[in-house]
Amino acid sequence: MDRRKLISWFGLGWLVSLLPSSLTGCTDAAAPPTASVAPSATESVAAGPKGNYQAIGTVAQLDQAGTLVSSNKKIAAVRDPKDKNKILAVNTACTHNGCAVAWKSDKKQYVCPCHDAEFAADGAVLAGPAKKPLQTYPAKIEKGQVLVSA
Repeated sequence: MDRRKLISWFGLGWLVSLLPSSLTGCTDAAAPPTASVAPSATESVAAGPKGNYQAIGTVAQLDQAGTLVSSNKKIAAVRDPKDKNKILAVNTACTHNGCAVAWKSDKKQYVCPCHDAEFAADGAVLAGPAKKPLQTYPAKIEKGQVLVSA
């Protein structure tokens, strides 16, 4: 094998080895990592195991503010616009770029401040650039407290 052919094979191998990393750089933002450590009593609701409901505020606070946000600002809860007796809880990280969405009471939807993606109260995408809905969590009202299982 001559030197020119050998160098061309090395070049081809180098290009092929870069292909996977180039393709993964073009994908959407990954979901936030989940905690693998058991939560302590002082941690917020986002760190708790599924099925373990934790309070993020009172019904009075929810009715006054229109929304409740967990202490770590990763979960937001609102009353279901279709049924005032139900609570809808979502992860506040926009599925497009990870910015924290904010509840807009006048529009009855979440809006991302980074690229104006809009989400319904149940997390469904109303307007892009986001393509995936917000992650949702089971929520309920019990003894005057808004409880979320995350």
